[in-house]
Amino acid sequence: MKLVNRSALIVRPKAPYLKWAENVDDDAARAAHGLESHVSVYLVREDPRGKEETGPLANYFAKIFALELQAWCSDENTWPERRDFKTFRQWFDVVGQSMVIDLDDREIEIEDL
Repeated sequence: MKLVNRSALIVRPKAPYLKWAENVDDDAARAAHGLESHVSVYLVREDPRGKEETGPLANYFAKIFALELQAWCSDENTWPERRDFKTFRQWFDVVGQSMVIDLDDREIEIEDL
């Protein structure tokens, strides 16, 4: 068991993301069924000031927004034009966690995106 020197941002889609995902193409509505229970976990630096559980979300939201959109549809023409921090907060619920513990003894495999 190892304590990982990262914090986690747990990202869950909200209604605006789900509506967008359902309307990307003709098959999207069926495929999007159950998407509301999907979460993504992003490992980020711990807060360098030590005041928060994670580094500031404002440092990561643009990258997370793009990854969440890309995970559903790689055609950027379908993505919403407005992808600012306010829109991100409307589209996603985010919870930060300060403890990340690896319970597996095997080495972590890392794949670049």
